[in-house]
Amino acid sequence: MYLLDHPIHLFVVATIVLLLAHEIGFRLRVLAKDRDDKDWQKQVHDTRNQIAFLLSLLIGFAMSMALSRFDERKQLVVDEANAIGTVYLRTATQAEPVRSSAPALLRDYADARLLIFGSKAQEPDRDSAAKRSRQIQDELWSEVSTEAKQTPTPIVGLYESSLNEMIDLDGKRVAATINRVPADIWVLLAFLSITTSLVVGYGQRRRAWMATFVPVLMVAIAISLIADLDTPASGFIQVNQQSVQSLSDDLHMQLSNTAH
Repeated sequence: MYLLDHPIHLFVVATIVLLLAHEIGFRLRVLAKDRDDKDWQKQVHDTRNQIAFLLSLLIGFAMSMALSRFDERKQLVVDEANAIGTVYLRTATQAEPVRSSAPALLRDYADARLLIFGSKAQEPDRDSAAKRSRQIQDELWSEVSTEAKQTPTPIVGLYESSLNEMIDLDGKRVAATINRVPADIWVLLAFLSITTSLVVGYGQRRRAWMATFVPVLMVAIAISLIADLDTPASGFIQVNQQSVQSLSDDLHMQLSNTAH
């Protein structure tokens, strides 16, 4: 959904919708026959507090889900950088042609991973980088499979194992990108937010701008923050790719020195 991928737009829309719901609730109060009755007011306020309590619990639950997914994506960046680095180090123990061809492929692979998961890349660049990433995986695996058939030694087995782990992390990172807060949670969050704002407006005896705007802004900010944490490729809060970036810089430097 477009709004969930663009937290700023979500904040603006959520603020407008919640303010409209509050205004509708305030206007509906005029139609109430017992609006000056204290028991009626207490009932409205109790209802408002109960719905607001459910909303706060759901916001906390959704925030926890988004944070856990964000932390998982951060850890996978470090794991993938370590896996690529391990494969690179073990290429030095392999026979030709793996020893000569694999380092350059791993350098290109690290660059492709930065394009796929970096926040500045455009969608066509991501797609081409993903294709290049799979091509490199196939080339590396084809080389090690041939070497394992010809010389099935423990050293080759270690290299094959580390390469397998690197390829597996590709699937894990893609799955972590797709694994987001479920749509049902967002629907329920939207419903409770609108209902809370409606009941708050319904319970107001007179207009009070502070009491109107502050709750609306707090809910809109919380919802936008959850969406920002849950958005892998856009928004302000992004997973830092520094581990893979540092690895890419090191590989470029080492291969450049080797060429000279």
